[in-house]
Amino acid sequence: MTKIILLITAIALFTLVPTAAFAHPGGPGSPVGPPGGAFWANDVEYESAVTPAHVPNKGPFDAFYVFPDCATCAPVSESAQGDTDYNGGRWAVIQAFGIESQLTNADDVVASATSLVDTGHRFVCPLIKKR
Repeated sequence: MTKIILLITAIALFTLVPTAAFAHPGGPGSPVGPPGGAFWANDVEYESAVTPAHVPNKGPFDAFYVFPDCATCAPVSESAQGDTDYNGGRWAVIQAFGIESQLTNADDVVASATSLVDTGHRFVCPLIKKR
């Protein structure tokens, strides 16, 4: 029984960790609803709502770069709506190490990162262009 509880806890933590990049601070005036936040694609800022679910690694996904070395950097996507290679909001979380300031497009992320590590986490969320 203890092993099952530990396994469920580990799966829950693994599933929720990538959503921390989007989490709004809790407290008075905080938005209600699923975690969400800003991210960049092709030098355009987007918003999204993230569902805390892990998607099986089947089919195509777009890279969704997060920055472990930059606490204030918003994630960057390699693709967005209107791109011919856009996969409909299916994301593969990639850690881009060595980046300490905000970048706004995937080409700059790939060129600037000291290493890129696929976390194995996949998720689905919509893109909403910021106005």
